[in-house]
Amino acid sequence: MQYAVAAAFAVMIVCYLAFQRIKTIPGHSKALSITVKCAATAMAVVAALIGCIKNPQPAYWIILAGLAVCTIADGVLCVRFITGGAIFGLGHVLYIVAFCVMHRPTWASLILFAALLGLVTAFFSRYRKRIGRRLPLVLGYATLLCLMVSMALPQKPLFFAGALLFAASDALLAYLAVDRNHMWLDYISLGAYYLGQFLLALAIVVG
Repeated sequence: MQYAVAAAFAVMIVCYLAFQRIKTIPGHSKALSITVKCAATAMAVVAALIGCIKNPQPAYWIILAGLAVCTIADGVLCVRFITGGAIFGLGHVLYIVAFCVMHRPTWASLILFAALLGLVTAFFSRYRKRIGRRLPLVLGYATLLCLMVSMALPQKPLFFAGALLFAASDALLAYLAVDRNHMWLDYISLGAYYLGQFLLALAIVVG
């Protein structure tokens, strides 16, 4: 079982590197890039499925569903950005539900949520003119992210680390959306996303 999980992680790294390479090739196949991008996320789904079979808890199956939803969102995002973002939002909701099933939120969760929401509000208030009419949608999505990280706080460290990396990835994407002068951060953002998803799966595997 551990070899299968290790193999899934290796395939995820290969797909991540392949995706980063493919998208720099002029005239590259969009279908190929989407396939490789989704395949990387799918490796977290494979690892989580192995974990759910080993440790069949209801919350773990919900996280598995969230990983599957995010895999779909990865592909849709490349074609329909708003729709893809909405699907990702559903993935976050599933993670939040799973975390609440495992452990109820604590006062520390509420404090962290308030702090994160304050940072998000300050950031988007600064760039609200650039974001324009999408501001309510962006704020709604960011609020879900803050809630997901906050609900992950009372969980096992791997769950919290996974949720935190997921949120950090989207935070970098938000920064790149308003400042295109540091596009190298895209490599870190996508890497953090894949690693975060895999840590959520790994937390299920270790049980």
